Amino acid sequence: MTCLRIDLHRLFPLYLDGAASPSISHRVEKHLLDCSGCRTRLVRMREAKNLLGELPAIDAPPFERLTARMPSRARRVPFVIPSFVRHFAADALVATALFLGFTLLYTHTASARNRPFDSSSFRALAIRAVANTHDPHVIVQGVVSEVDADDDHEGSHRFRLSDSKDQKAFVVCEILDGDTPRVPKAGSRVRVWGVSRYDASPEHEWSEIHPVLRVEVLP
Repeated sequence: MTCLRIDLHRLFPLYLDGAASPSISHRVEKHLLDCSGCRTRLVRMREAKNLLGELPAIDAPPFERLTARMPSRARRVPFVIPSFVRHFAADALVATALFLGFTLLYTHTASARNRPFDSSSFRALAIRAVANTHDPHVIVQGVVSEVDADDDHEGSHRFRLSDSKDQKAFVVCEILDGDTPRVPKAGSRVRVWGVSRYDASPEHEWSEIHPVLRVEVLP
């Protein structure tokens, strides 16, 4: 089913560039939990961004360079809209926004309740390989080496997942508050589905699974 959350689709470029605020990132990641269509959309956008990053820089066209040298007044084109048109357009815009908002909210809420978890877009990786992958949706398996007792991380719960064969290889997993997965106990072997990313903040500088979408405790 095609997702109609256009308001969130417009935030995906900010999210991919790392320029989104914490509140916007939280909104996007909450939506990704139950929308496989948007997870696929994000994969394609990230692949396109990586391809564009490999292209050489292109010089601006001569017309744009010439326009940039023109005085700001010369670039302005006077255009006046009658007042009655402005008022009519504003009223129509408000009515349309209210209608779309109600429709999108109702559709998303109804479909999210019945949408099964789709793991077809996830790639299984070793923990040490997460740092070098461009795949946003990954599956990792390991031992819970540490559970953060302080759960006040913008409403999330953290635990560290280590490689049983290489204790130096680890990822930090975050479960958003209110999500279905429960925080596993320290020492348990688990398999984790989630969104891979790198936290470049000076106090962290580690690979993350954020948000965690599913946790399976292994025997």
